[in-house]
Amino acid sequence: MKIAIVSDIHSNLEALTACRDRALAQGVERFVCLGDCVGYGPDPAATMDLLMSLPGLVAVLGNHDEHVIVEGDSLPSPQVKHAVDWTRKQLRREHLDFLGALPYLHIESGVTYVHASAARPYEWEYVLDLDQVRECMQAAETSLVFIGHVHAPALYRETRANFAELVAPEEGQPFVLNPSQRYVVNVGSVGQPRDDDNRASFVVYDEAKNSILFERVSYDYSATGRKILSAGLHPFFAERLEAGR
Repeated sequence: MKIAIVSDIHSNLEALTACRDRALAQGVERFVCLGDCVGYGPDPAATMDLLMSLPGLVAVLGNHDEHVIVEGDSLPSPQVKHAVDWTRKQLRREHLDFLGALPYLHIESGVTYVHASAARPYEWEYVLDLDQVRECMQAAETSLVFIGHVHAPALYRETRANFAELVAPEEGQPFVLNPSQRYVVNVGSVGQPRDDDNRASFVVYDEAKNSILFERVSYDYSATGRKILSAGLHPFFAERLEAGR
């Protein structure tokens, strides 16, 4: 079975639609979302409607999802607080109930799915250096872990000395996993990439071939940006879409 793994959608309907269409064209049969369904973007309700309609959906909680369902959370800036408060008002009860029922971590068929790190799923740690990757690997009950949160796609594998190393798979080509090694895969961000590439990012995991494929998809970020401005959200949330950072 082919599984599309998406993360950090951030209420970006145009980006999620483009990723959905690409995934289905690739023969994907089900979807996993690694959290941050909402936040920053202009279409929280429509994005949740589309997300919840995806075949076989499994999802875990992200920090922005938690901000929306837990009022009074400390937030990094007034701009983010405004976006969170605005988002909460746009969502319907079924959206809030869906987000409120999400676990921090999900394990299925020998794979761990988590928003930030398998080491401390509820602390929203950014897994950026190899020591953090190694800790995530060793904390997981499975040899394959999919994460998001960082908004930049990356693939890490365990070395023979039990350290972690960064791997650079060829774009557009499946990367076959070695069943005797451990891996951490950051799937990047659908709705707000931050690796200087404004294309939406997600991963296709082929269970039968034990391979992963990083996908980058162009979408109409200008339309999303205009809607951000029309909603009265901070202009920075629109500007960063074009820059991919």
